[in-house]
Amino acid sequence: MSNNENTSRLDRSGKTTSISRRTVLRAMGVSLALPSLGLMRPSTVVASEAAKAPVRLAWVFFPNGTNAERWLPTGKGKEWELSPSLAPLASNRNDFNVLKGLAQVNAQSLGDGPGDHARSAAAFLTGAHPFKTDGSKIKVGRSVDQIAADVYGRATRLASIELGTEEGRDAGGCDSGYSCAYSNNISWRGESLPTGKEISPQKAFQRLFGNAANQESMSDRQQKMQRSILDFVSDQRKQLERISGSEDHRKLDEYFTSVREIEQRMTRFTIPVQLPDGTLEPKSKPENITEHIRLMYDMMVLAFQTDTTRLASFMLANEGSNRTFPMIEVKDGHHSLSHHENNKSKIDDIAKIDTYYSEQFSYFLNKMRETKEADGSSLLDNSLIVYGGCISDGNRHDHHNLPVLLAGRGGRGLETGRLLEFPEYTPMNNLFSTMLEHIGMNDVVFGDGNGKITLS
Repeated sequence: MSNNENTSRLDRSGKTTSISRRTVLRAMGVSLALPSLGLMRPSTVVASEAAKAPVRLAWVFFPNGTNAERWLPTGKGKEWELSPSLAPLASNRNDFNVLKGLAQVNAQSLGDGPGDHARSAAAFLTGAHPFKTDGSKIKVGRSVDQIAADVYGRATRLASIELGTEEGRDAGGCDSGYSCAYSNNISWRGESLPTGKEISPQKAFQRLFGNAANQESMSDRQQKMQRSILDFVSDQRKQLERISGSEDHRKLDEYFTSVREIEQRMTRFTIPVQLPDGTLEPKSKPENITEHIRLMYDMMVLAFQTDTTRLASFMLANEGSNRTFPMIEVKDGHHSLSHHENNKSKIDDIAKIDTYYSEQFSYFLNKMRETKEADGSSLLDNSLIVYGGCISDGNRHDHHNLPVLLAGRGGRGLETGRLLEFPEYTPMNNLFSTMLEHIGMNDVVFGDGNGKITLS
């Protein structure tokens, strides 16, 4: 075992009584961070600030708008009804708030003509209007996750993680004269530099648990030796389990089981396929989109559980995606369907897609709620997670009254289970500034933001 704070302590008998929150198990290119454990609590000042679980921030983006009539719930405050498209979230009703009235005005044309899909993704986390070009002179604004990463990301091994499920080039045009970089990214490190996203579950896993300093990659070692990363650290794992109490032992067992289960799921889809020239190439992602989405959600849970990072963004698909959904009997492309022109069959299919994405988000919230911190709270208790998009009605390309849920309690007892309605055209960046306040970044205003919103 190793830790970069060197705070493990021994009692007089030589037994370890506490370990650092930064303790990791290291061996042969593997760097396995640990979940929050009772062993990590300060031995003297139990109620100190250091003992509090950190707040995590995440943004989950879906493209192409919604069937707004079936997505947006009705009611107010605690008295509201789940909409048909949010029905899969019934068991999570008290895990999130519905936010109505938010807008990203800079996703509108503002004189630039068509290109709402490109502007939707580009403005989602920046609140800025992208410069219209399909060349190299792209420009929008810095995104909230990267503004947070500048400060909050210093506390963790990875400042942030960016995930997705669809490939996407950052060169050339993708939407009415707008660069593909705008449609395929929501995270922007600089105003002209998209952060990029990882779509391969295996590479995301390696980023979380691999040792970048090792010349031979973790995945290469695993393939050669047909072993789990847990095999590499088995001796350290046993040592840790010997000094753990019953509750920590249970948490470690659940954590290691989860890691192994994810490895096994990835193994099933990475069996090499034969290319036309006879060579073999491993698959980089599952063909089953549900499995792909859920693996990426699992990566976010592991990243937060181990405090590898406290900031994440996830594009369920690129903006303008024309993915089909045969598993829910939707055979036409998502983007094509979004331009339904009031065709009932197309509207019904859009509603099916909206409901499908809600079901996957419920999977993620359940995982976050079931994963416990050392103090007995859950990851969800200590998170703020935005789920939504930057187009309301996909047929009209509206960028106001956006479909937005805010899940989690932010580590500060934020009340959930409510429908909160704000004045029309309230900048969504005001929500993001409020989220930053929960991680100690006060008075940060960016994009088209002009303050904060009240969530109490």
